[in-house]
Amino acid sequence: MRQLLAANWKMHLYPIEALHLATALHKAWERHGWTLPAVLFPPAIYLRELVALLSNSRLQIGAQNGYPGEFGAFTGEVSMAQLAHIGVKWVLIGHSERRQHFGEMGPLLRKKLQDAQQRGLSVIYCVGETLTEREAGQTFEVLRAQLEEVLLEIPLVWDRFVLAYEPVWAIGTGVHATPQQAQEAHAFLRAQLARLGAPAEEVCVLYGGSLKPSAALELFSQPDVDGGLVGGASLEAPSFLQIAQALLQARS
Repeated sequence: MRQLLAANWKMHLYPIEALHLATALHKAWERHGWTLPAVLFPPAIYLRELVALLSNSRLQIGAQNGYPGEFGAFTGEVSMAQLAHIGVKWVLIGHSERRQHFGEMGPLLRKKLQDAQQRGLSVIYCVGETLTEREAGQTFEVLRAQLEEVLLEIPLVWDRFVLAYEPVWAIGTGVHATPQQAQEAHAFLRAQLARLGAPAEEVCVLYGGSLKPSAALELFSQPDVDGGLVGGASLEAPSFLQIAQALLQARS
């Protein structure tokens, strides 16, 4: 069954807060007996400690960023190889904040994706349009281009590839796409995956734009919305657990 829940903590939480949150989520998964796959993406300085903490958990740990290669003179970067070496299982690539604030574009994203998979990491690759692009009727054009700029060039291990649709106009705004808007975008993305040779019906496509508990059930009830990449609502255990319950209910 296609389902996955991911928590992007971004540049939030102090060490004790991160440990308490990860512990609370692990205990909740154990208490409920949930088999729902979930990934936590903490700030990089907490990765090693949380990998150790959750070594026997259903929750896995991912990095919010990684650089292609093993070693090199790239000040401030952490390589995909180093992430894999400490037990990280996942990496985010193409998040809109990386595109917007750090200028990451197709050639670099393609290298990141290829190297991450070669190192055995699973990838959540993010795509999404801005408000200007949506209002100009360019949503599908933008999504198609963001897929093609990486997927046309490299062979992928599809069972370690997840796609996340994050409408940029919704991120951090408190405004989320309607269930109909999300389904339309997700169905389009799945069709594009099939066109590009992917086993599209097996690939998880997550929604990632200001996902809140109040909207989760209706979003997850759409046939092509397979889970969520959760930002602000993942910073507190109760709200993230409500979203997890909504996904389980929608898929029951």
